[in-house]
Amino acid sequence: MKKLNRLILIILFLGLYSTSSAKYYRDDLYSMIIKAEKIVYGTIVEIDSKTFTLSIDSSLTSNREIIKIERFENWACAQRWTKYEVGQKVLLFLSKRKRKWYSMSAGNEGELPIVENSVFLNGFSVPIPPPPNLFIEIEIDDENLGFNLEHHNIYGGRFFGTKFKLNKFIEDISFIRENFDFEYGRDRKRINWKVKCDLEKIKQMANDSDIITCVYLLTRMK
Repeated sequence: MKKLNRLILIILFLGLYSTSSAKYYRDDLYSMIIKAEKIVYGTIVEIDSKTFTLSIDSSLTSNREIIKIERFENWACAQRWTKYEVGQKVLLFLSKRKRKWYSMSAGNEGELPIVENSVFLNGFSVPIPPPPNLFIEIEIDDENLGFNLEHHNIYGGRFFGTKFKLNKFIEDISFIRENFDFEYGRDRKRINWKVKCDLEKIKQMANDSDIITCVYLLTRMK
C-alpha cells in the first residue's frame, strides 16, 4: 500500500509538471550518486538572497572546508521542504553551471537534510524496486526490498522520504561511485551501464544494502 501511495504521488507530481513549458528532468538517487561532481555534507553557516555557505564536515569528492551553493528556488512543481536557516545540516549532490554550484535535480532531490546521525532521502528520488522477475544472480527477499516512505518533521517543515543512517549511507554511496557507471542517452535515459567489480563483491555488499541491490538490478534492465 505504501508503494502504491508513493506511485500515485509521483504520477500526480509529474502530471502537474506536464502543464509547464520547460522540460523537467528528475535525477534519481542513483544518478546523483554516480554523476555528482561533488558530494559533501555539513552545516549551513551563512545565507544571503541567492546562496548559502556550507561548512563541510566531510566529503566524498572534495577537501574544501567551505563552499558556496546557489539556493534552491521554489517553483510551480517543487519547493524546498522548509526555508533556509543557519544551523541546518544537509548532504548535497552538486553539479556546476557557469562557475556556480547547484544542488542536483529540479525538484531539490539533491539536497538531503541531516538530523543527528541520520540522513533523509527524498522520496521522489528513490525508484520503486524493479519487479521480482529481474531479481537475478543475487538472492533477494522481495518482501523487504524497498524504502519506507513517509512524511518527517524536519527543521520546522515536512519532508517526504525515508530515514537512513548517515554512516551507512556514506559507505553505500562510496561503493556505488567506485563500482558503477553509466552514460546518458536520449532524454537522460541511463544506458551502457558499467560494473567495475565482480559479482561476489556485489553480493557481499548487497546483502546489507537495499540501495546497492537496487543499483545492481538497474544494470540488469534492458
